[in-house]
Amino acid sequence: MTILRSPQGCPWDREQTHRSLKTKLIEECYELLEAIDQEDQFSMKEELADILLHVLFHAQIAQEEGNFSFWDVLDYLSAKLIRRHPHVFGSQSASTTDEVYKNWEKIKKEEKPDRESLFDGIPIYLPALIKAMKLQSKASKINLDWKDSQGPLSKIQEELSEIQEACKEKNEEKIKKEIGDLLFSVVNFSRLLGIDPEEALAESSLIFEKRCRFIEQELKNDSYPEASKDLDKLWQKAKEKYP
Repeated sequence: MTILRSPQGCPWDREQTHRSLKTKLIEECYELLEAIDQEDQFSMKEELADILLHVLFHAQIAQEEGNFSFWDVLDYLSAKLIRRHPHVFGSQSASTTDEVYKNWEKIKKEEKPDRESLFDGIPIYLPALIKAMKLQSKASKINLDWKDSQGPLSKIQEELSEIQEACKEKNEEKIKKEIGDLLFSVVNFSRLLGIDPEEALAESSLIFEKRCRFIEQELKNDSYPEASKDLDKLWQKAKEKYP
């Protein structure tokens, strides 16, 4: 990486900045997630290498700017792992995941004494479903939460009625707001059932894509009887193939 960024290196690599690499790093992370879902070990290795490349890239840029090096990143990580696992590297004890989590939260508060709110530190650019779930999880720590999943389920039904009313009024801003409220309630419902809404939606989107590709291929098939090219029938066939 040092060679690639040098005057004798690659013009493209030399032009990159922390900002120019942002979206590429996000893409690599999503490609890794896809490889994990597909249980494709070779692709996982490949995508982990690509992510590590970005770590090296950003560290190299930081070193050139006189801020920190890759070795500083590793030193920081090592110290953090030791600090956040006193039940492994220190004298504390934690026999359950819940105890580990409580210790973790306490240590994080000590690390970030300048954070005034429980909600500080939630990244701005998180995908909306993930951010909603994080906000709700934080709110639950100050008892701003439903007792069980029936609460948000009733809220979902309420929000659907409000969307219908907004549609009757043809109020675009109100419709947008009510759809946002509905999605937020769905996230709450998912969270209380222990289901990751981002993962659930990703899986549903993948199945939808497979069904659409199947129908697309069927429609392209000239030998397919024209009378059978009924989209409802094809959709049922696609659902049977990809339930």
